[in-house]
Amino acid sequence: MGILRVILAISIVITHSESFFGFRLVHGVAAVQIFFIMSGFYMTMILDKKYRGKGSYALFLSNRFLRLYPMYWTILFLAFILSLISFLLFDNWFILSSYGKYFHIISFETFLFQIFTNLAVFGQDIALFLGMNPETGTIFFTSNFQNSDPKFYSFLLIPQAWSLGIEVVFYLIAPFIVRRKNLSIIIIIVSSLFIRLLTYFMGYQNDPWTYRFFPFELALFLLGTISYRIYQSRPKIIFSNKSNQYLVAILFFTILIFYDFIPTNSGHLLHIKNWALYIITSLALPFIFELSKLSKYDLKLGEFSYPIYISHLLIIDLISPFLSSLKLQEYQGEFTILLTLILSHYLIKFISEPIEKIRQSRVKVQHMPKQAINIRNTDISRK
Repeated sequence: MGILRVILAISIVITHSESFFGFRLVHGVAAVQIFFIMSGFYMTMILDKKYRGKGSYALFLSNRFLRLYPMYWTILFLAFILSLISFLLFDNWFILSSYGKYFHIISFETFLFQIFTNLAVFGQDIALFLGMNPETGTIFFTSNFQNSDPKFYSFLLIPQAWSLGIEVVFYLIAPFIVRRKNLSIIIIIVSSLFIRLLTYFMGYQNDPWTYRFFPFELALFLLGTISYRIYQSRPKIIFSNKSNQYLVAILFFTILIFYDFIPTNSGHLLHIKNWALYIITSLALPFIFELSKLSKYDLKLGEFSYPIYISHLLIIDLISPFLSSLKLQEYQGEFTILLTLILSHYLIKFISEPIEKIRQSRVKVQHMPKQAINIRNTDISRK
């Protein structure tokens, strides 16, 4: 499903910049939530196949953190260093602008929270429910972060990482949920959707309630779990049939590409359209997974999705002043995608690939028989 992940990542880039040669894909909101469904599918699969037995929970979490954090911290470090360089050369704090402007009034507790959530990722989704008092520098809960001044998310150096904060929470609880019986999974999904609808009709119809609140997003992860259960339980002839695979893949990618052209006249219709897409995604994933699971090219292509997602806003912030001065703002999407792909290549080569070897070796050791582990340890000690 690598090509799907890359298309979704590029969709988010286009949403945050300009169109790509005049064209837009599925909107970033839907793209992120499809990522949640795919994450539920993958996490259920690897918890079913890889991480079982004593010590599996700690190994699962540490391997997921190895997947996320090194690349995240690399982009965080780049953002910080570039901000310092920008300040020294141009007297402009760049990514750190909100800190430069409000540092004198930020309370110590607020500053600690900002440092923690930037470093740990955990809590970045919570930051979107917060505002900061410009007089006392203290934080408070707000039902609409767009109405606060300053906007609290402006203190996040990699603001799109709020979705990683939600992912981390799901990783923490996934081993205790995705192995439950289908009825339990369905009850959790229905409960999540019920609470979402209840708050929606109570008047909480704005971002972040409709988009970034973990109890609501949990239904999407578990749709991925149901999708995997369908893949496992149905006769393999349905999913292994090449004609079925290509037909579903072509139809699904056509929907993604032209999704933004489907008209919606109100917010209610937009939510219905989005959730129809999420259900279609859940049904299509088993076919797309079966079609692509043995493709090395698809696997390598899929590696680009995370670095594209985590680095693209930094690229946009970097190139926007230059494009404006050259009057090339209309080509922001094309430049952003090109430069993000180049940066992603080096992130994969120097960070992702070395760490991936470590992650896979740790899983192999866990599944190795005790006798083999003892022999291996003996051989290492001899060397």
